[in-house]
Amino acid sequence: MSRLSDDQIIESIRLYREAIQETKALYVESGQRVRGSYAWLDGEDADAAAIAQQMDDLHQGLLMKVFAAVVPTTDSRTIEQRQLGRVLLEHLWGKSVMGHQLHEAVDWLISAAADFQWQDLVRPFAELAPLRDRWGELETLVMRMANLLVSVDGETSESDNANLATMRAQMKEVVGEYEPEERNSQADTDAARDALVWLREEAARLRGGASVTAAEKPTPTAGPGGTSPTSPPLSDVKPASKSAEPVDERTPEQRLAEARAKLDQLIGLDAIKDQIQTLTNFLKMESQREKEGLPMTRPSLHMAFVGNPGTGKTTVARIIADIYGALGILEKGHLVETDRSGLVAEYAGQTGPKTNAKIDEALDGVLFIDEAYTLIDEDGQDQYGREAVQTLLKRMEDQRDRLVVILAGYPVEMRKMIRSNPGLSSRVGTTMHFDDYPPEALCRIFELIARKSKYALPTESRRRLLRGFTYLYIARDRHFGNGRTSRNSFERSVRRLANRLATLTEVDRKLLTTLEPEDIEVADLTQGHLAALVAEPGNVRVHCKHCDQAVVIDDKQLATEIKCEACKEMYEADWGEPVLELPKPAGDTSSDGDGDGAKDVIVK
Repeated sequence: MSRLSDDQIIESIRLYREAIQETKALYVESGQRVRGSYAWLDGEDADAAAIAQQMDDLHQGLLMKVFAAVVPTTDSRTIEQRQLGRVLLEHLWGKSVMGHQLHEAVDWLISAAADFQWQDLVRPFAELAPLRDRWGELETLVMRMANLLVSVDGETSESDNANLATMRAQMKEVVGEYEPEERNSQADTDAARDALVWLREEAARLRGGASVTAAEKPTPTAGPGGTSPTSPPLSDVKPASKSAEPVDERTPEQRLAEARAKLDQLIGLDAIKDQIQTLTNFLKMESQREKEGLPMTRPSLHMAFVGNPGTGKTTVARIIADIYGALGILEKGHLVETDRSGLVAEYAGQTGPKTNAKIDEALDGVLFIDEAYTLIDEDGQDQYGREAVQTLLKRMEDQRDRLVVILAGYPVEMRKMIRSNPGLSSRVGTTMHFDDYPPEALCRIFELIARKSKYALPTESRRRLLRGFTYLYIARDRHFGNGRTSRNSFERSVRRLANRLATLTEVDRKLLTTLEPEDIEVADLTQGHLAALVAEPGNVRVHCKHCDQAVVIDDKQLATEIKCEACKEMYEADWGEPVLELPKPAGDTSSDGDGDGAKDVIVK
């Protein structure tokens, strides 16, 4: 591969800087999410308010580790990689480092990162339940930065590919050790206190290890402690100022608008969005009536979320908590997640206190109980579960102004649970039904994740995804993964791409950012099965982005521009609803409205 042009190198620097900022945002936002998920942090830990800052410190260690993993020795780096090192140091220290000083600072960066362990740098995303769904996003960012570092000089060597392969294996080892998708949620909750204590200590260590002060200390290499006659001393380079976690200065209107925007960004869930908007409008009206001294109607805000796994129940619960906080219904508006193991103890007399402790943690916020139906057995012999329910019912009523409880689980079991207990049925004021995601929605979720990580999906890749998700959707049972299936499929596809690139001697930007058909992997389907699914022709129904006119097209037109026959405007057919075209009965001359002489069956 020939050396990249100056414009290409500049673009690589821009993409690398962008990936660094996204990594920082991921860690800081995750710290804020943790901060809002454990109410006990307020009274128990004076340093808890700095969790977002501690995660910020942790992300700096990750950035250094990625750089050092790709450029493991100081004599192997190229001029272009040293420029990316300059971008990284500018991010770490808040000021540019140039000339001979840059040469020494990059030497220090590689040496210092040798003390950092992958397991420590990514631990919060595996150990803390509120962050588990961001693991794939983290892994994708790590590999994107690594690939940019490898390809910035226009040459990819065997050692570069070996370094990337080692990094992938190390990340996979961390996944295998923690198994973030499978671990019991209560085990994570019980370990949260220890994990946060560890985070504070690890952040302090990394803060010292990534600072200018640390760089001035002697290192095994030449180190940035020395300076050239023409360069200013390194001590003149000041680190970016650190401050405690900022106070939320948003107005209630801004908080509400941001919560609503998060809801609108979710794929599908139209019925759920309408229900939440109606509830929000009602609560706003009641607040206005209260200001005018008019009588108020305060319904029960406790809810039941019924639906299969991966349909967005926890995500929506978190948004509802934000909305209630913005409206002043709940003082904090945080979310506490738990399940049976977080409420029920192993011995008699301990369940009540354990349930009360979890409720205390959720006060002034939302308590989200997953698989809530496990608290009630059909034969009525589960005395511990009954004790938890009775404790919960009393607190739901006594502190209805400070607590909202959301019971979640499978549809059939949740209906049985609520109907079997008059106390629950009278207190649960709203039931929201989360339907399974249809194939088109699963594809849009996949693309949303891919686009955030700067991956493109050509036509044949889209066909492969749509066919695979359609097959899984038709054959689904109550354990269908829904949104989790999309996320897992994306992560597997990125790994397949990485393995394919590792076999190539020349890797350019297009290869790094395009998920080709052979890279696409759909969870639970073999590659042979997936190839057979796309071998047959097929159609999809798409809608004009301008006038919403529907038309059936060949799915080989996905990701292309088509012209709307109604409004004559051009629009991209990004995705569509799979259509099975069945021949009409003999003598049937009726039209289906598309003029294609066939009956359309939409996969719903």
